[in-house]
Amino acid sequence: MQKRRQKLTVIIVTLALVVFIPLLIVLPPVPSIYGSFKPVILYYDYENLPFNATQFPGIVNSTLQHHFNVLMLVVYFDHKMIFNQSTIEYFYSYSISKNLTFVPSYYIESLTDRFNVSGFPWVNLDLERIAPNRQSFFYTRVEAQSSGMVSVTSPYAQPVYYSPPIDIVETYSSTPWFWFLQLGYWHPGHICSVASWLVKSQQEYDFEKNYCLKYTGGVMVFDYSNLLKSHLN
Repeated sequence: MQKRRQKLTVIIVTLALVVFIPLLIVLPPVPSIYGSFKPVILYYDYENLPFNATQFPGIVNSTLQHHFNVLMLVVYFDHKMIFNQSTIEYFYSYSISKNLTFVPSYYIESLTDRFNVSGFPWVNLDLERIAPNRQSFFYTRVEAQSSGMVSVTSPYAQPVYYSPPIDIVETYSSTPWFWFLQLGYWHPGHICSVASWLVKSQQEYDFEKNYCLKYTGGVMVFDYSNLLKSHLN
C-alpha cells in the first residue's frame, strides 16, 4: 500500500511539473512589434465553414464579440483563389470600417502556386506542405511583391530557415501538453496558438489565450467554425 501511494505521489508530482513548469519559469512579457497593438487572431478556415460575401458582416460582428482584433481568412486553397480580388478588397475595407484588422491567408501546396498579394498591409502564408528548406524561396518571392508585412503559420517544431516578422506557431494541444510545448521555442518574434475544440472549459481557454498574449507576440485561435461550435463564449 505504501509503495502504491509513493507511485501515485510521483505520478501526481510529475503531471504537476509538466503543467506548471512553464509558469514557474520567469519569462518577461513580450512587447508588441506594433507599439500598443498585439494581434489577437481568429483564424477562419473557409473549407470548414463556407460562406458568401453577404454573410461577411455577421462574421465580423461575431469576431469582435469574441474579443479578437484580427480576422485571418483563408482566401487561397487547392492551388486556386477562393474569392476574387474585388471580394477580398471588400472584406478588407469592411473590416477596417469596424476597426478589425483583416488578413488574407494563402494555403500553399506547391512552389508553382501564384496569386496577387499587393494592396494589403498584412498577408499570411501557410507553408506546411512545402519542405522547410524550400520555404524561403517561396517566401522571398511573395515578400518581393507585397506592399506590406508577410507572416507565416508553421507547425510546432518545424525549422524556419528565414526570418518573417511574425511566425505563428501552431501549438494546438490541450492541457497539460499545451504548456509542455511552450518550453520548445523562443517566444519573442513568435505567436502561439490555441485550439478551442481541445480545451475543456472557459477557464482553460482563457488561461492559454492570455498566456500567449502576454508571453509571445500575440495569440491565434484556430478556427472560427470550431469556436462557434464549442462551449466557449
